[in-house]
Amino acid sequence: MLPFRYCGRLGRTIRFRSRTNHRTLCSQNEENLSDDLSEVLSSDNEYNHIAEHYFHLKEAHKCLIIQPYVKWGPKKLTITPEEQLGEAIALINTLPAWNVKDTVTVPMDNLERKTLFKSGTMDRIKKLVQNNSDITAIFVNSSSINKSTTGILQGNFNRPILDRYKVVMQILKAHATSKHAKLQVALAELYYVQRKSEKDLMFKTYNTEALRLMFNEREKKIKNQINILRNQRNLLRNNRKRMEFPVVAVVGYTNAGKTSLIKSLTGEQALTPKNQLFATLDVTAHAGQLPSGLEVLFIDTVGFISDIPTNLIECFVATLEDALLADVILHIEDISSESYEYKRQHVVKTLEQLEKQVGCKNIMTKVISVGNKCDLADGRDIKDANVLLISADKGIGLEKLRSQLEESVLYRTDRQKIAISIPNGGDEIRWLYKNATILDEIPDPKDLQSISVKAIITKANLAKFKHAFI
Repeated sequence: MLPFRYCGRLGRTIRFRSRTNHRTLCSQNEENLSDDLSEVLSSDNEYNHIAEHYFHLKEAHKCLIIQPYVKWGPKKLTITPEEQLGEAIALINTLPAWNVKDTVTVPMDNLERKTLFKSGTMDRIKKLVQNNSDITAIFVNSSSINKSTTGILQGNFNRPILDRYKVVMQILKAHATSKHAKLQVALAELYYVQRKSEKDLMFKTYNTEALRLMFNEREKKIKNQINILRNQRNLLRNNRKRMEFPVVAVVGYTNAGKTSLIKSLTGEQALTPKNQLFATLDVTAHAGQLPSGLEVLFIDTVGFISDIPTNLIECFVATLEDALLADVILHIEDISSESYEYKRQHVVKTLEQLEKQVGCKNIMTKVISVGNKCDLADGRDIKDANVLLISADKGIGLEKLRSQLEESVLYRTDRQKIAISIPNGGDEIRWLYKNATILDEIPDPKDLQSISVKAIITKANLAKFKHAFI
């Protein structure tokens, strides 16, 4: 059925009222968190001293980025060293006042060597650092470097050594503005500090039991607040179901264009997409319409990123549940990236991992793959016919996406389009405006006392309509 003009004064009033209710529910979700959040996160001086020992990133740094990569074998990644380095540069540039002074790529046989680099490479990097006094820190773009390797590198280069986990944590802390995000970032930091301190000789002088109790108490407080968050989000989801809002989650690798797409689909001018990693930390809901006039909620989510410990993403499960439990999931991919296939597999594996944690089933069956930035793909051949090519910025392919999205939403929410003749001005039309989405209503040419109505309605409500009026 072709899209029809959505009309009817009562229907517009109902939709506006529903959208207002949803905004109110979202604002309550933030306000109802306990007021002792600042106490939970900052009052433990001893913990903060330990955390500062590992992160010590209060000042902005001018970084040398070292990109190690395996040249061959099973540990070789399909993502290119150049793209890995580009991502590392983007990470540093995401931090306010930080910048990159120099970069170097290092081909290696493996990443398990205690010193990480061979002696010749170590000397070469050491000279590079000595000849550039502007360098204040060294970012080794690898998941998480152990304490002994960090000590060796720090001794050779005489600079603070940052790994990928530390830099990502710093970005998350800089971007965490809501109470939700701060709690989840605090939990991720705690796991990192706890793991590092267990193997750190510096803390052998501490009472091991006292440390364990301190970490456990902090974890308990943070998780208690996160459980409040999860309960409130469950309440929000239940209210959406009660008001029969279809929900579309938008997920993808960080900086793939999720927020840009939502802005294009909803026309929400207040959204300000940013060309940086982890621009979005909080899950936010945005009302939009499908071609028929059916209103849906688009859920924006935190971006995924590879080569970081899994517990970093696990800390965001409370908010990612909104995405996993959505009716339809749009997986946005940046197909202008040379490594889009690698990033796709990372997102898919992460979704499958989260699926087990949350207890959802068949998440991948409700995923629509969307290849964004097709205008920047330079004619790259996208072999997967299931990927819908679009450009959120240029508006390319959006109508086809809207049409496919509507088809999926109708199927996943058990809705259908109907055409029915009912009495003009009777209770039937008022009931339909309240419980369905009216697509069109016109006088019935065969019966002036009737009107022909086209609508979208759930199967459950259609059964209620038939029971009440037919």
